[in-house]
Amino acid sequence: MRSPESQEYLICATILERAQFEQLRNQLLPLLLPGQIKLHRTDESAPRRRSIVKTISEIESIQVIVTNSSEKSKKTERYRRKCLERLYYELVELKVYHLTLESRQEAQNRKDIKHLAALQSSGVYRGLRISHARGGDDPLLWIPDVVLGALNATKQGNPEYWDLLKGNVLSFCKAEDSL
Repeated sequence: MRSPESQEYLICATILERAQFEQLRNQLLPLLLPGQIKLHRTDESAPRRRSIVKTISEIESIQVIVTNSSEKSKKTERYRRKCLERLYYELVELKVYHLTLESRQEAQNRKDIKHLAALQSSGVYRGLRISHARGGDDPLLWIPDVVLGALNATKQGNPEYWDLLKGNVLSFCKAEDSL
């Protein structure tokens, strides 16, 4: 459990075989309820979460999770960049060179791209490419959200969801400068 004076920024990447993308999207789309644009852990009832987690647990995937614990702050972009930097390292080590991030505001997306470009100009992660997609446009982006939701539920005393998903977590690491 986090103390009231601290916060944690988490980021998760799901590694999938490109040849399975369309099949997996088609497998995930029926999880949407009428009127829903995308799945999000906080919008679901406990029975729906169980069903969603069960479906995600049956997908052949690998998860890489990076965390950054810090003192409480309203500004989280620095912690995101630290998490992304460690995530890039982990992905390149696994020979994964394309990462699709869930879109945020356009200015924030540009910051992600500039951050990677700055790292690449210093000689690291040269082969890595990132793109952004809206969560409502690509069901594959729901997988990391569900995984992090399960992890957060565990931290709140409910390990039920995490127990189904943790077997696919290859790497769980801290970002540089994390508490």
